[in-house]
Amino acid sequence: MYVCVCNALTEDDVLGCVAEGGCRNTREVKAACGWKPGCGSCTKRLARLVSEYRTASDLVDAITGGPALPRAVPEPPAEPAPEPVRVFAPARSRWLTSDDLADAESADPERSSAESTAA
Repeated sequence: MYVCVCNALTEDDVLGCVAEGGCRNTREVKAACGWKPGCGSCTKRLARLVSEYRTASDLVDAITGGPALPRAVPEPPAEPAPEPVRVFAPARSRWLTSDDLADAESADPERSSAESTAA
């Protein structure tokens, strides 16, 4: 439906300026739509449209916790954890895992630092 016959502007034009153009009041809508002075009978209807849109928008923001923010670029997935290494230790009669190696290194820090410098 036409809001302003003098300027041939529709409700969709006005709501588009408010929604996508970021216009917050009738003056900003008039500037964004290229409004030229005419008979002036559309001013009240324009003010009502802007007010209704802003009220509805504020209500949605209150319900949802605020305006929608642009989606952030997702973080790249973390590198997968290395597969645990299993070694058979005949003296212990069981399979050793990389966790056993980590436990041994934490128990004897001098040995692990000597092995790392030798490698």
